Amino acid sequence: WYGQSCFKIEVSSQNEDLSIIIDHFDGKKVGLKLPSKLTGDLALQTNGKLAYPVETRDGENPFIINGPGEYEFKGIFIYAIPLSKHLSTKQGGTEYIVRIEAEDMTLVHTGALDHVPSEADLQEIEGLDILFIPVGGHGLLDAKKAAGLISKLEPRMVIPMQYKIPELKEEYDSLQPFLKEVGAKHEEMPKLKIIKKNLPIDEMKVIVLEKA
Repeated sequence: WYGQSCFKIEVSSQNEDLSIIIDHFDGKKVGLKLPSKLTGDLALQTNGKLAYPVETRDGENPFIINGPGEYEFKGIFIYAIPLSKHLSTKQGGTEYIVRIEAEDMTLVHTGALDHVPSEADLQEIEGLDILFIPVGGHGLLDAKKAAGLISKLEPRMVIPMQYKIPELKEEYDSLQPFLKEVGAKHEEMPKLKIIKKNLPIDEMKVIVLEKA
């Protein structure tokens, strides 16, 4: 996790190790440090604006998704699902929710979401394993709204994002109200390594990632 809603997700597909960068941002504007170079085979931007350069390990341009649609990249399936209601003032808002299917798991990244989506929108993302969701309020989902959305989607694992951390210029609530609201077990770690068979079965788990 690089802060805000930016993540690097590494997957194995078709005998290749591939990496996905989601919601890369201009670190100077938000006060957070990013690596001098972000490398990824695929780059996604939920507000449609590519604000920070990403390149592959070979210095080439990555496969870019910055608009709604269905995509396939080397065995990874990505669905950029447009929302029926438009949102948020934060970072230009979110134009679509991303659903990624890889390694027999389904990941959903909501972008800078500020409301609980309609039932029709929720049907497009149900049956997920891991949910990336903003929890810091101030124009985005707050602790209570995030918990409400989680109860509707019933993911097996939740990774909170866009909450108050050191050096961040954006104003958000801290993580604690969200952890209290969901009341689920949580674990802190620098990065998450997960395979399908190790996903929690009987109860949801919250993973709090340290900023890279």
